Amino acid sequence: MIETTPVERVAQMLESAQFQRTPIPLQIASLKLDVPAAFVGTSPSPDLVVVGDTATQSARELQQMVEGVGRALDIVRSRRPLTVVLVGPRLDSAALATLSRYARVLPIGETADDEIIKNWLAVLLPLKLPVPVEGRGIDCLEELRAMTGTEGKELIDLAVHGANAVADRFVAMVEEPFDEGATFEDRKE
Repeated sequence: MIETTPVERVAQMLESAQFQRTPIPLQIASLKLDVPAAFVGTSPSPDLVVVGDTATQSARELQQMVEGVGRALDIVRSRRPLTVVLVGPRLDSAALATLSRYARVLPIGETADDEIIKNWLAVLLPLKLPVPVEGRGIDCLEELRAMTGTEGKELIDLAVHGANAVADRFVAMVEEPFDEGATFEDRKE
């Protein structure tokens, strides 16, 4: 079994989420930046993701890298968000705060397994929803009705008429105690 580096493990996960790996050194306009790895996302996650390795780069080098990429993006008037994924020993909080002034920072750590990496990268990865089970929707509504009070049951029953019907009734329920004709006793109920 071939051992992969933390940078490559992050790279594999990003590539499996349809991020495109960019050639190194990263080139933005005419500026070339030396980064361990970089990726470009597509809609709905158009981030430029730069991977930093705290085992081989000092906090100062990481700051220069992130500032350089951020400034280069500003120069070309890019609207891409910049995300920095850090692998390796965790930086101190002051260094992380400095980096977060320029980019979203995801500090994965040095002994991260695939589940931890996936958890840290969740903001970049596609959302996976559970597959609905045939007929389960009706059972869920019955369970929900059983767990709620009168007002909740009324809103659940209105759901078949659409979101606007539920929203309108909810607003009316909230406003009822404040109607001009209501007395203090009416409001207590």
